[in-house]
Amino acid sequence: MALHVVTLEDDGAQLEELGTTHAGLVVAGFGVGHVPDVLAPRLGALDEHMPVVLTSRTGSGSVLRHTYNAPGSETDLRRRGVIDGGFLDPYKARVLLPLLLAAGAGRDDIAEAFALRG
Repeated sequence: MALHVVTLEDDGAQLEELGTTHAGLVVAGFGVGHVPDVLAPRLGALDEHMPVVLTSRTGSGSVLRHTYNAPGSETDLRRRGVIDGGFLDPYKARVLLPLLLAAGAGRDDIAEAFALRG
């Protein structure tokens, strides 16, 4: 399980091979769940191979659902298939995701579990 903390000017280059080496990814995005626009397509492509969960790196508060529509916004990432981590911080999401995968949960089950707990 991987955890990626988004930084300024993050292009996601270190995520390139992640789809072949890990079973899932938790992303700690800015504020309410945003990432640099260049990172959004990479996360969407990774979501085709593994569950990708978006959280806020702030330590409190939730990922919002419909504030902006720009590339890299939480709305854009959800449209690309990224799962909303809700109020769960990245570290709690990093515990929940592998437990769900170990239990055999599919993508829809994972999204539902995060919706209930996050």
